[in-house]
Amino acid sequence: MAFFISIIIILSLWSITKTLERMTKRITDRQDEQIQYLQQIKELLAENKE
Repeated sequence: MAFFISIIIILSLWSITKTLERMTKRITDRQDEQIQYLQQIKELLAENKE
């Protein structure tokens, strides 16, 4: 019985880890997009000053 509980715990932890990895990837992808947008805004503002 303890063996099955161990398997369930391991699978649960693996599932949680995968979910956290996906969430982290989404967050970093969005941060990269925001950095690109900010860079574009910076370039546009620099062009308008000239």
